[in-house]
Amino acid sequence: MSTILIKNASAIATQDDERRVLNNADIFIRGNRIEKIGQGIKESADQVIDARGKVVIPGMVNTHHHFYQTLTRNLKEVQNAKLFVWLSFLYDVWKHIDAHAIDISTRVGVGELLRTGCTTTSDHMYLYPEHQGIT
Repeated sequence: MSTILIKNASAIATQDDERRVLNNADIFIRGNRIEKIGQGIKESADQVIDARGKVVIPGMVNTHHHFYQTLTRNLKEVQNAKLFVWLSFLYDVWKHIDAHAIDISTRVGVGELLRTGCTTTSDHMYLYPEHQGIT
């Protein structure tokens, strides 16, 4: 199993029962499990990450997303529209989305979430392009 040692993090939010924040601390990970967390961990690891100046937090969870909407978020016509005007305009656009657009928008949406600390999400996909090979 591969191992990772995250060294010298300025702060680690443990999310334990006391909600402790450890300063200048390390995390040792084996496989997909954290084995040790604390100051001065001396384990050797396959990968060592210098987290000096960084804060380590658990991954964020996003429970409501619509990945396909990443493709239309900057349309000038609805930038300042009220909700139902926005929806009416965009439903007419979204009805033309195909499998390729869903693939691209999902990659964009997941990439954005990962870059901002989200590790778990739920997409509310309610568009079903006809005859596009969506499975």
